[in-house]
Amino acid sequence: MKKALVRFIIPILSVIGIVLLDQWTKYLTLLYVKGTEGFYIINKVLRILFLRNEGMAWGLLQNHQVFFIILTPIVIAALVFVYMRLPFEKKYILARICLIFLIGGAIGNLIDRIFRGERLFHGYVVDMIYVEIIDFPVFNVADSFVTVGFAILLISIFFVYKEKDFDVVFGKSKEGEEEK
Repeated sequence: MKKALVRFIIPILSVIGIVLLDQWTKYLTLLYVKGTEGFYIINKVLRILFLRNEGMAWGLLQNHQVFFIILTPIVIAALVFVYMRLPFEKKYILARICLIFLIGGAIGNLIDRIFRGERLFHGYVVDMIYVEIIDFPVFNVADSFVTVGFAILLISIFFVYKEKDFDVVFGKSKEGEEEK
């Protein structure tokens, strides 16, 4: 049972938690912020507002929801594949957490693209967090998980893991096989 808990139950519950947090913040934004000018958390620094994003990060590729709806499940499947191929060892915990962040964030925004629009599969992503002091593009909780997960994964690939640590993912060696 402990093995199933660590390998499947905790990661699935973590992804569900990320998706629920993301959807809850978007629901609150639509309920209390949409139609207003928003409000400041920290005056002239951090603001909550409503932005309808029909593209991807920083508003790129506007009105290509169908493209994202097709691409996102493929990316999620690839992330799950990598997650499942990683050995369940302590040194891969950081990589697993990053993959969970990426999967949860991707699902959160995919839900918006499918269901949050006038027509099914023609939705938009709700963005609400604006760091005004640096005029950073408006983002949401799912974007935060994707960005943090990707950044930490990228940094860890360069500074924590060695190339051979990921050989098992791509079939170059078997789990637990010793280097000769």
